[in-house]
Parts: sequence; C-alpha cells; structure tokens
Amino acid sequence: MSAGRTGRPDDSMTLITEMMDRPLDPGYAAAAERREQEGLPPAHGLHSPLLVIVAILIGALLATSALALRAPTTTVGKIKQDLVGRIEDRRAHADAQTRLIATLRNEINIAQAAALSQQSQTTLTSQLTNLELEAGTVPVTGPGVVVTMDDAPTKPEVVPDVNPRTATGPDQGKVIARDLQIVVNGLWEAGAEAISVNGHRLTSRSAIRSAGAAILVDYRPLARPYVITAIGDPGSLGVEFADNSGGSYLQSLKNNYQVRSDVQSRQSVTIPGEPTLSVRTARPVQSAVTSQTTGAPSKSSGTVSQSPSPSNTPRTTETSP
Repeated sequence: MSAGRTGRPDDSMTLITEMMDRPLDPGYAAAAERREQEGLPPAHGLHSPLLVIVAILIGALLATSALALRAPTTTVGKIKQDLVGRIEDRRAHADAQTRLIATLRNEINIAQAAALSQQSQTTLTSQLTNLELEAGTVPVTGPGVVVTMDDAPTKPEVVPDVNPRTATGPDQGKVIARDLQIVVNGLWEAGAEAISVNGHRLTSRSAIRSAGAAILVDYRPLARPYVITAIGDPGSLGVEFADNSGGSYLQSLKNNYQVRSDVQSRQSVTIPGEPTLSVRTARPVQSAVTSQTTGAPSKSSGTVSQSPSPSNTPRTTETSP
C-alpha cells in the first residue's frame, strides 16, 4: 500500500455500512414513496383490525391451554389431600380403638382374676397367667437388650446419572423389612422371651412386611428409627445375639452400607401386650369333667348343673391362637 493512498476506514465493511445507513430495503422504500405520492395514508400493520382479532384469539387459546394443563394437577392434589386426610382419620380411629381394647382387656383380666380367686382356682389362675405370657397378651417387664436401627446418613444431592449403563440401583443404605426380620429372628435364636418393634408386640401371629418403601408390623406402619426391644437373660442374650447370624448380619449392614445400629443391655425394659389377640376356643379340662358332684346327674354327658358349687365347677383352659 502506497503512503499517499487514503480512504475511509470502513471500506472493508461495505455490507455492514449499507445496512446501518439504509436499514429499509429499497423496494419497501419505493412502495412507501408511491403510497405517499398517491395520497394514501402510511401502512401500519399494527392498526389492522384483523391482526388485533387474531392476537386476541391466540391469547384466549393460550390461556385456555394453560388452564387445561393445570386442571389435572389441581385435581390430583385435591385427591391426594383427601386420601391423606382419610388415612390419618382412620389411623387415629384405629389408635383410639386399640386403647379402648387395652382398657377393656385390663378390666376383664381384673374381673377374671377376682372370680378365680373367689372360687379358689389357684392352679387355673397360674395356668392362665402362663398362657397369657406365652401368647403375648399381657405386658411384661424384665432385663434385656434394645437394638436400634436407622438408615445410613443422607448424602449430598448429586446430579442424577441418566446413562442406564452407569446408573446405580436402589439406595442400599435404607433399612428394609428383611433386615428387621433377620435381626428379630437372631434375637429369638439368642433366647429372647418377648420382643417388640417400635412398641408393637411380636407374637406367633405377627408378621413383618413391606408395602413399597414402608415397613409394617401386623399392617401397622413403622417410623424411623426402628427400636427392637427384647427381654431375656441379661448374661447371655446380648452375647448369643452378637455371635449368631442376626448379630453378624447387623454388623455387616453397618460395615458395608453404613446402616446405623446400636445394641444396649438394659436392666429393665417393658414390652406391651398385643391387644388384638382374643380367645377363640375354650375346652373343659378332662379331670374337671370327671370330678363332677356325685348324685347330681346331668341331662347329657359333658354338661354341668345350672348352679354349680365351687367344688364341682369345671375348669377350662383357654388358648389364644
């Protein structure tokens, strides 16, 4: 380039300069000029009635679509709230009925003990007490151990992996029903005489199940943490549990999946009775049937007189399935 040649500094940007200096296309400018020469008003698209009507219709359609999309969500929310409210009401009603059953059962036990005491049925009273203890219908107190289990500590939120080849499975740090089953069976194997989970007494009719992510004991949901209380010999219960499969499994959960657990020996723990158990069958003891009062024949074999005395009252044993 010669030193004497000069020019505009934007010579190399002709296209950009043209766009900045003449933003309107020449054809549009010529059409506007013709309209002006013919005495017509300038064309303004925004003043077109048709455009206004179309804009209103589009806005109405968008508003209708938004409402239609929000309606299912609102309906689902209302249904969910209604179901939650009904579940809470039923649960409160069930808890009230359970407390009423426990109160009535206590009154029945007191009246039953008084009646047996008046009839001098000490042997039957002892047998009935043992059966109630074995069936789990009455509260028990004694030394034992308390096993507490809880989910692993929560980890900070991470971005979910959408790759199916590298995505992880379900959270292994959560306590599931099978974990409680193995631990409870380990306590029974160690010599536990009575066990409860979060205050729910385990009997021969109890079951620990799962319903989705919830853990149920006799269809009653449990809340974290899970406290397993067992009554047994304080000198051997904890040691036997630590050495058997239940204790080993609990330690494995802690080491491999960070499931929190704690085993403590207690000098005295209380396990409530199971209020839903009831007497379904009753049969007379054979020795009592054969020892009816002599000289008072009955109308049929196996029946007793209408007004038996304490000496010829047939004794019965009660079993709770």
